[in-house]
Amino acid sequence: MADRKTGVSPELDELSGNLIGEALDMLADGEEFGILVAVEDVDEEVETLDFSDDGPEECLEAAREYVSDLRDSLVRYTICYVGAVAVETDAYDDALIFEFGERGYEHFSGYMLFEGRGEGENFAWGDPEPAGEIEPLL
Repeated sequence: MADRKTGVSPELDELSGNLIGEALDMLADGEEFGILVAVEDVDEEVETLDFSDDGPEECLEAAREYVSDLRDSLVRYTICYVGAVAVETDAYDDALIFEFGERGYEHFSGYMLFEGRGEGENFAWGDPEPAGEIEPLL
């Protein structure tokens, strides 16, 4: 495959930001969700899905397969879900984990630590942190 561009387009930034914002709102309200996916096709149509009919690992795999299966019609995607990130030896903090990519670009993952799930105005989150490059789905 040809070399991929580095960086994030404004369109991918908007798609990712919207999905992450939706997930943070849901966490603040205490709403449950599985694996959230937002995809944008070549006609600039955006679809958002929640994969939650199975266990977390199976749902994440299903979400990635969904994006891969539509690779010819998709331009960009974002996946996000709740997990935990090691912050100290033997200590994990709750995090919103996300993966995103765009056709022709490198694909990346990252996370945002959060606390106060379901506490409305007392819900807090940190800055997005990079977790590294991932295998491209598109």
